[in-house]
Amino acid sequence: MKKLNREPLSASTMELLAERSRQVLAAEDSKSEAQRLWTQQGNRAFEEIRATLKSMTTGRERCMYCEDSAATDIEHFWPKSQYPKRAFSWDNYLLACSGCNSNHKREKFPLDEAGTPLLINPTVDDPRDHLFLSVKTGKFRPRKQGGQENRKGVESIEVFGLDRDILEKGRLDAWETIPALLLRYADACSREKWRLALNVQRTLCRFPFASVLAWFMDIASRPDAALFIDERCLPVLERYPDIKHWI
Repeated sequence: MKKLNREPLSASTMELLAERSRQVLAAEDSKSEAQRLWTQQGNRAFEEIRATLKSMTTGRERCMYCEDSAATDIEHFWPKSQYPKRAFSWDNYLLACSGCNSNHKREKFPLDEAGTPLLINPTVDDPRDHLFLSVKTGKFRPRKQGGQENRKGVESIEVFGLDRDILEKGRLDAWETIPALLLRYADACSREKWRLALNVQRTLCRFPFASVLAWFMDIASRPDAALFIDERCLPVLERYPDIKHWI
């Protein structure tokens, strides 16, 4: 998972969402009304919502949770079946793959004692505050705080299924691919092959598991970076500092 920036919607679309929220609040059965209104997505407002969510995703429109599969479903972070009053809140929408949305998260939504979500919302939280990546295994682990595992990290790994074998292998593949692409980028720049350099940049930015690139940049800035990263890559990052801003 990677921190994402929420983009604004047009005033007309925000007004449609506000009007539907008012209808839900006024209904005797708010849950049924939210579900009824949710089926009515055949308008430009929801086309804009989906398009904006797609622009917020990483890579080739990857799922905001697993970063592997194509993001296809408008996902309610706070499930609309349990929190119908949030069904038409723009801040509650993410874009997920059907596997994460329907097979893993479903209606699971753990809260702490204060009623705060124990799941990472990538448009609000920086996942790296709650998770760390093992670059040797591709596994996400919860961070430790005062000797205790970070609760958001623990629950997010469980609920989103971030410990799936296919995802861990994908993160490892991404980790192994990044150095090769960086070296190719540096070679293209040194030979003034600017079109090739741009294509390499685009390939790297479109690659699944964008959070791995973020972790790569973090580790590259550490004094012990050479223990984890091909030493040939470190001068590339110094020579072309713009790479750090690609993500």
